[in-house]
Amino acid sequence: MNRINGLLAAVLAALIAAPAMGADAHETRGKVDAVTVYRGQALVTRLVDVPGPAGLRQIVVTGLPAQVVPASLYAESGNGVEVRSVRYRQQAVKQNVDEQVRTLDDKTRQLSDQLEQAKRQLELLGEQKTYLGKLESFVAPTATAELTRGVLNAKALKELTEFQFEERARIAREELELTREQRRVNEELELLRRQRRELTGSSSKTARQAVLFVKLTGAKGGKLRLHYLVNGANWSPSYNLRTGADQKRVTVEYLASIQQQSGESWDDVTMTLSTATPALICTAPPLEQLTLMLAPRAKLAQTTNERINAAMKIHRKTQTLVVDNRLANQFSSKDMTWRSGIASNDGHVNFNASNRQFLEMVNTERIDRRRQAQRRDRDGDISVTYKLAERTSLPSRPDQQLIQIAAHPMQADFYRVAIPLLSEHVYRQAQLVNDSGLVLLSGRMSAYVDGQFVGRGEMPTVAAGQPFNVGFGIDTSLRAARELVEKADATQGGNRLVNLTYRLTIENFSDKPAAVRVLDRLPTGKDEELKVTLVKTSHDLSKDQTYLKRKRDKGMLRWDLEAPAAAGLEALAVEYEYRLEHDKLLAIAGRSGAGGQPALRLEQMLQH
Repeated sequence: MNRINGLLAAVLAALIAAPAMGADAHETRGKVDAVTVYRGQALVTRLVDVPGPAGLRQIVVTGLPAQVVPASLYAESGNGVEVRSVRYRQQAVKQNVDEQVRTLDDKTRQLSDQLEQAKRQLELLGEQKTYLGKLESFVAPTATAELTRGVLNAKALKELTEFQFEERARIAREELELTREQRRVNEELELLRRQRRELTGSSSKTARQAVLFVKLTGAKGGKLRLHYLVNGANWSPSYNLRTGADQKRVTVEYLASIQQQSGESWDDVTMTLSTATPALICTAPPLEQLTLMLAPRAKLAQTTNERINAAMKIHRKTQTLVVDNRLANQFSSKDMTWRSGIASNDGHVNFNASNRQFLEMVNTERIDRRRQAQRRDRDGDISVTYKLAERTSLPSRPDQQLIQIAAHPMQADFYRVAIPLLSEHVYRQAQLVNDSGLVLLSGRMSAYVDGQFVGRGEMPTVAAGQPFNVGFGIDTSLRAARELVEKADATQGGNRLVNLTYRLTIENFSDKPAAVRVLDRLPTGKDEELKVTLVKTSHDLSKDQTYLKRKRDKGMLRWDLEAPAAAGLEALAVEYEYRLEHDKLLAIAGRSGAGGQPALRLEQMLQH
């Protein structure tokens, strides 16, 4: 009996304590203080005030957005607050949790009420018309009968008739006004529905909350930071490049185009933009054992090509994989644990590496690792972070929102580029050095000269301190042309010799000389049987070291010249001659396309 009494007392004490604990819970929205926007996600930090007195406390942070990643919730202890636990919960609510959506819903309800009122008034007018019809059907026979008996009251009949006509006219006017009102209200309702669909694809009547159990050490209260990831956020770089009429300096405006559809508004926050991935795995993948099998050469020869082709397909799909960028499964994954997700990615990494090693041992074609590394750089594996100098605000909306990361003036070396083989136009270009201290990611750019828009282009990825070139549109004062001057065909021994002479001209119609880089090319032989030789040139080729190391051996020709002002007939002219030499029993069959793949053959060119 004593034991039963003790159990009842414990249960009673628990029931009494439970409401007390619930009463001690403190609800707050906190304030969004900082946001780091990644590619596809954002890390949001809220400042949460914990009121006194000291002791254990349950804090409920309300208003978490619809795009929150629940498993990413965590809180930092500090400022007299010790965080014991953090959990995520959802609660069904009567109204939409988004303030903008709630406002639209309130307007929708008001318009719906107006529409219902107009409908009821139209029904009432219909009843009035029905009554007038019945009155008319009663009055007409009665007036006829009274007229027959000679007791017709003409004045009363007149008043009754005028009353009917006036009422019918009033009803017609009110019906027209109500019909117009219905049409206006329906149009406004449709607009509100579209706006609501833009804000949220579906009704969100679920409140998302973070429940924190904390210990407050100070009687006056304290603060903590709540962090969580949200989906629906992304950013991409873009640029405005501006130069004055003197074309001595270029101001590079580095912009970020941000899409923010997380479901919450970021008001007056410290914002950081990053290309890092918030779900990176911090440990190196284990290197697994590679075991080879041997088989008789005759039997193996039948399947080797199929195995190589299959491995090459896998290799092409995975050649841009970067081991250090292994991604774990998303936080919201329900069918895998973190450990199994990491193990799965480690297995893929080893599988891809095994395929590459297999290709290196059995394939006769060389795999160009350097090209793969360059491709990865272009694809944005570089990780950079930009912290904006001033606090900013970004509402949650489907539009792309543009903010400025930085604006930095750079010393510019302007020149002109002429490629007569491709175009008669001459283009303005500038060489800059990125002395901003920032990494400039590849993105779209718009160029302006003396305040006038001159065109769009692409900005490459530029490291801090790296020189780079950008275009500033066509220089209308210059024209370029290319002409085949002479072609000579001869036979020497068992070889055929073809000499071709070209003239490149640059006309400058302005009153100032212009520095011009004139570009052309020699063909290169895919086979050793074809020899290509530059015989002579009227002007020396460029001495630029970058050109000599990277372009010259690929057949590219470059002259750094100055086109005289107002040249007229004395236009700048460059002549050069090159020779093709090959076996006289062979002929040039066609050309190779990108990557050395066969392109248009001679018979196809003749058909075209």
